[in-house]
Amino acid sequence: MPLPDSRRLVAFLCLYGLAGCHHESSKTRQDVRYVTGAAWQGRDGWFYPAEDFALKERGLAVIATKPASGVTADGEIWSARAMTGAHQTLQLPAVVSVRNLQNGRIVRIRLNDRGPGTAGRIIAISPHAAALLGMGEAPTPVEIVEDEALSRRIADSDPHAAKLEIATAPREAITAESLTDGHKEEIGGAPSREDARSQALLLPEMPATVQNGMAETVSYEILLGSFSGRSVAARVAARCDGAVTRGSEDGGRLPWRVTRGPFTTVAEADRALDQARPCGSTGARIVVR
Repeated sequence: MPLPDSRRLVAFLCLYGLAGCHHESSKTRQDVRYVTGAAWQGRDGWFYPAEDFALKERGLAVIATKPASGVTADGEIWSARAMTGAHQTLQLPAVVSVRNLQNGRIVRIRLNDRGPGTAGRIIAISPHAAALLGMGEAPTPVEIVEDEALSRRIADSDPHAAKLEIATAPREAITAESLTDGHKEEIGGAPSREDARSQALLLPEMPATVQNGMAETVSYEILLGSFSGRSVAARVAARCDGAVTRGSEDGGRLPWRVTRGPFTTVAEADRALDQARPCGSTGARIVVR
């Protein structure tokens, strides 16, 4: 029995929507590459990307917006529904867990873009992942922990990375013929499509799931800098009205920290960060305690 016109229209729209979703999913993986990238300039200064497979940091998160080109820094098609995010310096792609310190919710996302462009924020999270975290329009204090093993596997899967070859196959194919039975076999030449697919960059799927962790009461500090010597730290503290403390950043290489705070609200921390720049502390940033 034929469907009424209204039901035919609904069925058509459903099929069209499914086709569109499938097309967007396939486009998301187009031209993805492993990158660290050159230094880039944000609103407050410069950021210097580098590989770090054991990242653990706290700061303020914001909701990501679509890049102007629609393509992320590692070549993905940006999607508001994907479990992805942007980081200022970490290699891309990388996988991290993000915990909302206000409510304890945890999501896993794949970092694939650069940002945010201000030193007062450390990560931008896709709208869908942000909704699962319970984030609103205001910056949210979060803890970021990198999945070291999976992020290393992504880096190791880079088909363009330099690899030590024990024996290099010839560029052109060579036909070898057996002297006994006349069997012929091609050696070398271009890789097959199956070989090319096996050399593609690992791009883990990120299911839209949320875990319940521990919420915390937080405060904010302005980290004016980390230094190897106490005397240098003391000069910066005197110039910028900060305090010198001994910390463990950078694995002990830069043990002397200069900070301002603590502050109880993001607005107070933002004002203190703005005040730190005129004193010459260009690398100042907000950290969550």
